[in-house]
Amino acid sequence: MSNATSHKKQWFKGVDSLRFVLAFIVLLSHYDNVYSTFLINSKYEFLQWAGYFIANVYDGTAAVIAFFIVSGFVIHYPNKNGITNLKEFWVRRFLRILLPLAAISIIGIRYHPERLVWSLACELVYYTAYPFMSKINTSWRDKFLVAYAIAAILIIVGAHNDVRAFLTQSNSHYHGYYWQLGIFLTAVVGLPCWLLGVMIAENIDRMAQIATQKVILLRAVVLLLGFICNILKLYYHMSYILTMNLAAIVLYKWVQAEITYYKTRRSNPILEKMGEFSYSIYICHPIIYLMLLDVISYNAITYPIYIVISIILSYVFYLLVEKPAHQLARRFKTVK
Repeated sequence: MSNATSHKKQWFKGVDSLRFVLAFIVLLSHYDNVYSTFLINSKYEFLQWAGYFIANVYDGTAAVIAFFIVSGFVIHYPNKNGITNLKEFWVRRFLRILLPLAAISIIGIRYHPERLVWSLACELVYYTAYPFMSKINTSWRDKFLVAYAIAAILIIVGAHNDVRAFLTQSNSHYHGYYWQLGIFLTAVVGLPCWLLGVMIAENIDRMAQIATQKVILLRAVVLLLGFICNILKLYYHMSYILTMNLAAIVLYKWVQAEITYYKTRRSNPILEKMGEFSYSIYICHPIIYLMLLDVISYNAITYPIYIVISIILSYVFYLLVEKPAHQLARRFKTVK
């Protein structure tokens, strides 16, 4: 069996678990945590601090950046020796994203389902550009460094209002979000994050076993990082567009550690199974949340019910739409 074929046959344990965790963090970041509000309003200071932490610990944008890194890894690993059929590559990747997205957009059209489209548009840009980037005769590390420098310049110039807001600690023209430059320029800003995943794929076969303690430490660091990025954005006028490409370096180390860790260890079968429909969770939960608001009041009792129903309905969507879209995409395997 050739190396290219073996790469395509291999799947890494833990990747699907990672996808579910990231999708779940995005979900939690979009659902107001009623328990944190209760704690913040407590008369005890330590409970108030606990409430602030719970309210800000789930950083959906950081999870999206981690998704970019995972995506770069997943795309590059089976194609390290080249893409054998470019038409097949593009058709399969676009179908897997666009068919489920079109379906949920139609289902939730009255709820304006463009909330997460920016990140998916970035993914499509990366899928389009990847075959051309792979032809450039330089290392992926050098490509990452160039992309990172371009992104830094673009952030300073394009997001100058947010730069000024941070430097002056002012709300004047403060935007705060990562996607503020529009879809194409946001894709350019996020490209170095995606290339970090490509770099993991380049080196994963040579990486040695990693200690459990290191993985646990990195998980704690990443959780704290999400909290810090939220606090900086909310209270110190440090926009996501200023923090996320820096945070990406830490997220890269974490994602790399998780993938390396499960090369030699058993992954959680429940999380692996749930990770199979992580994309459905990602695109469905904003619509499900708004639909539930029409029929169920949102309070301390129903908050966990919202979460459970969102996951269940996302799984149903996966079975009815996303999985058939994957199967349809596979039918293009022999397209020439």
